[in-house]
Amino acid sequence: MSVRKYLIYLWIGALLVLSYLWIQRPSLSEETNAANVNLEGYVITIDPGHGGFDNGANVGKTKEDELNLKISEALKIELESRGASVYLTRTEDMDMTQRNHHYSKQDDMYLRGMKIDENNPDVFVSIHLNASSSSRAWGSQVFYYKNSEQGKILANMVHENMKKVTGTRKKIQSADFYVLRSTKTTGVLIECGFISNANERGQLKSRKYHAKLASAIADGLEAYLLQYPKE
Repeated sequence: MSVRKYLIYLWIGALLVLSYLWIQRPSLSEETNAANVNLEGYVITIDPGHGGFDNGANVGKTKEDELNLKISEALKIELESRGASVYLTRTEDMDMTQRNHHYSKQDDMYLRGMKIDENNPDVFVSIHLNASSSSRAWGSQVFYYKNSEQGKILANMVHENMKKVTGTRKKIQSADFYVLRSTKTTGVLIECGFISNANERGQLKSRKYHAKLASAIADGLEAYLLQYPKE
């Protein structure tokens, strides 16, 4: 066999091998799906704070309750992409009483707590924005119920991931918020930033920033759930 024919056969053989390897490789969607099912089988409830008659903190035309819902929707998408079953306590601008009159904060919080526990979630997250009389106040912060050791662990894991995005210097903090103490589910309340700070307000109105926050929060939730799996 001449050297020329040998090189041609070698070249054809190499092409056949490469073609076979290309056909057998997993598709991008398969690789993505395989990487995003860590939370399959877990149930997570997201509580977009305020709503309806209760707008939360407002600065001009920027309303906290509207941004809470947008961030929560981004978080829902992120968690579902990782395999989790996700529920929102509200999907529109409404309070839990769904009344057109006689709004009651007490009734709203009571019903909100029931809504959080409704689907027996493994964890829950209540999404909020902070506000201050000082326009210089900034930074995200994660709160947990003062008597919940698991809540503290969850808060720390979420906080450690969020500060990579927000740059916050704040630390996790215990609290006696009704939404934390009234539920059977381990959860945290997250202040994603200060709506009263012009720079943070600009970020908090950005869909791209919502996605970054969602990814960081999901990383924290995933780390907790994988470290403390279902029995």
